[in-house]
Amino acid sequence: MKKLRCAIYTRKSSEEGLEQTFNSLDAQREACGAYILSQAGEGWTALKDIYDDGGFSGGSMERPALKRLMAEVEAKRIDVIVVYKVDRLTRSLADFARIVEILDRTGASFVSVTQAFNTTTSMGRLTLNVLLSFAQFEREVTGERIRDKVAASKAKGMWMGGYPPLGYDVRDRALHINDAEAETVRTIFTRYLSTANVFKLRDALSSDGVRSKSWTSRAGREHGGHCMSHGALLYILANPLYVGNVTHRGKAYPGQHQAIIDKDLFDAVQRKLAAGAPDLPGTTSTGRAAPLLGKIFDAQHRPMTSAHASKNGRRYFYYVSTPKTVIDSGFRTRVSAPNLEHQIQEAIAPLLASSWRPRDGAMPRIFAAVEKVVLGSKCIAISIAADAITSDSADRIEGLARDDDAWRLIMPNTLHQPASWRGVISSATAAAAPPRVDRALVRAIVQARRWTQMLASGEAATLNDLARGENLCPHYTGQLLPLAFLAPDLVADILDGRQPARLTLATLIARPLPHAFGEQRTRFAQFA
Repeated sequence: MKKLRCAIYTRKSSEEGLEQTFNSLDAQREACGAYILSQAGEGWTALKDIYDDGGFSGGSMERPALKRLMAEVEAKRIDVIVVYKVDRLTRSLADFARIVEILDRTGASFVSVTQAFNTTTSMGRLTLNVLLSFAQFEREVTGERIRDKVAASKAKGMWMGGYPPLGYDVRDRALHINDAEAETVRTIFTRYLSTANVFKLRDALSSDGVRSKSWTSRAGREHGGHCMSHGALLYILANPLYVGNVTHRGKAYPGQHQAIIDKDLFDAVQRKLAAGAPDLPGTTSTGRAAPLLGKIFDAQHRPMTSAHASKNGRRYFYYVSTPKTVIDSGFRTRVSAPNLEHQIQEAIAPLLASSWRPRDGAMPRIFAAVEKVVLGSKCIAISIAADAITSDSADRIEGLARDDDAWRLIMPNTLHQPASWRGVISSATAAAAPPRVDRALVRAIVQARRWTQMLASGEAATLNDLARGENLCPHYTGQLLPLAFLAPDLVADILDGRQPARLTLATLIARPLPHAFGEQRTRFAQFA
């Protein structure tokens, strides 16, 4: 008699109750083990390996135990998967089809202890499909109910969870003011109004020892207590929570918690944020927005950026190829920004439905409707939001067609490109470009090596001592230290300015630096 190797798989969507001595996963495993024992006469034997996914949803296959289980099935080391109920394995029809395909390919099957199913027959698969349809329906309905509950609760001003904000403590599922932290929040708001920009505020707060909120999760993990970043400060300064409001999908509702900031101070901060950072001394603002920035691409579908030039006291604005595009393709594109924007306005304005963002101004609603512009040498392709144009308007316009999720307008490119910007840049010319020494990156490497020597010699006992002596944030100092262990050839390239064009200090420390030199070289190559 052939022996069938049986693996028991268990799952629970939430972590609630898993700390108990005998939990839901244990109950599922015990029931499955008893079933396998009852089939011992058929050659069934339970494997000792445990496949438990506690706290993982059945709507996705991104579960560690399930991945190990399917890898064993692929390796043909498992003959039967035993589950308590079929929805423990998956609640998704698409995922179920993938699992059944793997089982069929490897000659394996699965059994539900509480439901009589056999995946080796077409009728069994049909029955399972019907059951899983209901399981998926139940999951989607549950998600809708949760979203509706969150929306209704926030409309009543209730705080619905998440990371506890600076200035408040969470008790009984509600926000209560933490007096010490509330004073820090007031300081952040008042000092921002007297500071040039958020970056200077960040540095000043870091020097004064102001840190983010420290809190402990229910799992006992410590969070926060770090120097506040530029993004964290922006989030605090723009958060309506501090004037007593709760937001949901762009709408603000009066909250059930007390405000920390008065409305006049909050509104003043919002006006300064909206105005943007002031110009640096000795510079003047161009005074012009680029409405197509992030939406315009060249003929190779590579992004273009905005630029300007001055001649005889007059300023000219352009959309131009990015440096990376020029290096890769050898072709540089530059078009007059006002001319291109005017041509797009003239083409799209008559098409827009009167109901499309009627409260916006004429230009904002036009460029809000534009989703993408591809600038070819002979024509311009414009993708327009599907709900911005009515079908009646579309029928009257030549060159307008409907894609899956947008309208597509093709019109001739009548824009002039300066002769000095047209043509191909030879590879020899590109190679002859002078090296670009990144002084910030070089300085960071020098600092990291000096700090390493200070730690090794005992001049600085800890990273915190080192950061305090350098008047820097410990987190930032820790990000720079690994640069002391860069491969020698990579350091030589940086010193000579031969590093990849897209490699900067920010991109280099964005992810942990590999220890192995070979992996470091692979990382560098990704920025080429």
